[in-house]
Amino acid sequence: MRLGFAVLLLSLTLAENPLSRTQTRPLITELNKQMGYFRMELDERSLSFSEIENNNTLFTMPIKTRRNNYEEIILLSYGCIGRSIQNQLKMSVGAGKVVIVPSIVSVDCTIPLGRDDTRLATSINHKTAVQFAEGFISSQEFWQEIMNSAEASSNMEMTIRTPAIFMTDVDFENLIAARIALEGKGNPKVDNILSLASKASYIPGLESKLENMLVDHMKTKHFGLMSRVLGYEPAEEQIVRIGKQFFYHAQKPYIEVKEIHISDSLRYVWKGNKYPQVLDQHYQAYRLQQN
Repeated sequence: MRLGFAVLLLSLTLAENPLSRTQTRPLITELNKQMGYFRMELDERSLSFSEIENNNTLFTMPIKTRRNNYEEIILLSYGCIGRSIQNQLKMSVGAGKVVIVPSIVSVDCTIPLGRDDTRLATSINHKTAVQFAEGFISSQEFWQEIMNSAEASSNMEMTIRTPAIFMTDVDFENLIAARIALEGKGNPKVDNILSLASKASYIPGLESKLENMLVDHMKTKHFGLMSRVLGYEPAEEQIVRIGKQFFYHAQKPYIEVKEIHISDSLRYVWKGNKYPQVLDQHYQAYRLQQN
């Protein structure tokens, strides 16, 4: 990967540059347009971008629904966010520049249930939102994914917990996943997993088997690399997160995966980080070994 010059230039010129309204405006404008297709109003004043722990950028969109349609509105909101981010990424590739893309997107839904209403807050990796918008993930699968992060509160009960996605550097995981997928293009074992994936939606029990195969593949082939890059041995939950993104990228053509990895790398460095040279060193040694 010839990322050196671009990464160095970006780290010198953009590191530590805080988010501004001008920088976030293109994404908000696109989101307004996407929601307009479904006759949904966007309250721009309620939107927020914030820098949170583990170097993540969080985008939060509050919404209000009726008691009998909150699932539909939450899914539509995530779909609009995912499509907006997808379009921004396409524009950035064409223009050769970095755009503001949040690491994590959150929909904070107020539902008229109970005496003081009920609040349901969910969060997701921005790439998962894009995959949902693309149709790569079904509505049922996506709903299960966001409910893993759900926080609910009402006058009857309150559930407060920190979703796992907030406990890791999401952009770093995305960068690793795309690079592993890029280097694994054409690997027979990866092709076998992809072949099974095409059947997972209509063969009972295959989806669970596929996830187990994916975890086994990541542990066998990439556990040492992930441990060196992350600086610690990843837990199975993290392997699954990285594995799911790797699996998604591995199904795309090589040139698209390369563009995704470059875009991920530039955004990661834009935030003031250094590109993990361990990745380059590992794959340089691997290519020499494999001739």
